[in-house]
Amino acid sequence: MKKLLLIAACAAVTTASQAQAPAAAMPTAPPTAGPQKGSDPLIERRVQYLAKELGLSADQQTRLQPLLLAQRQQLQLLREQRTTGGRRQGTAQDLKAAQAKSDEQLKIVLTPAQYAKFAAMRDEQRDKMRERRAAGAAQPAGQPE
Repeated sequence: MKKLLLIAACAAVTTASQAQAPAAAMPTAPPTAGPQKGSDPLIERRVQYLAKELGLSADQQTRLQPLLLAQRQQLQLLREQRTTGGRRQGTAQDLKAAQAKSDEQLKIVLTPAQYAKFAAMRDEQRDKMRERRAAGAAQPAGQPE
């Protein structure tokens, strides 16, 4: 259960860390046909998925990729701090703050309708994770899932 909460929090922080980058610093060039140098395949797939689900323009896709990458890096940093430093106190607050920042950046890139759909998708995913967590906690130890 804690792992799923951490994953959800990491996703929120990743989104938030993307929001920390100033809008003027985000690239505006159209996406290239292949993966960009130094890009993350998971981020590329996420951008493509969101482009399909939300109907993103090429410019929005280009602006979204660095946001998602920064968000992922922020989540990894928080995860490393927690596991290597033993720091647990304040982690939830850090994740909430990171998600809030990320949401603000996403609101700049996405239209209000796209953001509303994105938020609904995110909430649905959280609900699914909670259900899985609850189902896993209900199973006795040693029982296959």
